[in-house]
Amino acid sequence: MTTTTPAPAELRRDVRQVGTLLIVAGVIGTIAGILALVYPDVTLLALALIAGINLLLLGAMSLVDAFSSDGDTTTRVLAVVLGLLGIIAGLIVMRRPGESLLAVLLVLGIWLVVTGIVDFIRAFAVVEYRALRLLTAIVDVVIGGFILALPDESLKTLALLVGIAFIVRGVLSVVRGFQVRKAVPA
Repeated sequence: MTTTTPAPAELRRDVRQVGTLLIVAGVIGTIAGILALVYPDVTLLALALIAGINLLLLGAMSLVDAFSSDGDTTTRVLAVVLGLLGIIAGLIVMRRPGESLLAVLLVLGIWLVVTGIVDFIRAFAVVEYRALRLLTAIVDVVIGGFILALPDESLKTLALLVGIAFIVRGVLSVVRGFQVRKAVPA
């Protein structure tokens, strides 16, 4: 006969804190989604600026890596080229965020589809939260597919789509957080 001992108090507290963090992240995501729906123009510019900053930082990190690694010359040259391209692309996107939105939109569509596929596969690999993972995966793939199939129309509705995706993911995160907290006694 196998007996299980309750988890130590510290472990239970840590798991409950993870649940609380999921709830907080979900609430923040839901609020961000609502703001995206209320202020679509600001949301689009913010997305483009964030993408530009991210490209700039990734380019800088690539340059640092090129000069600090012990890789061969070819690898270091490629890292420098990628770093410079990242910095230039980041500056262009930040300088002209409105004109860069289509490229940002396509990257977002690809990311949503890939994330949805990964979540879909994970839903069948892990029994816990299968229905929530499947719902999240379906929403991501549908929205990402819509963006990739109709980029011009999607640009007009990007803030709406991002807002809906943030709200769905935020609510699901809150639900997951409560489920995690409920699974571990206080």
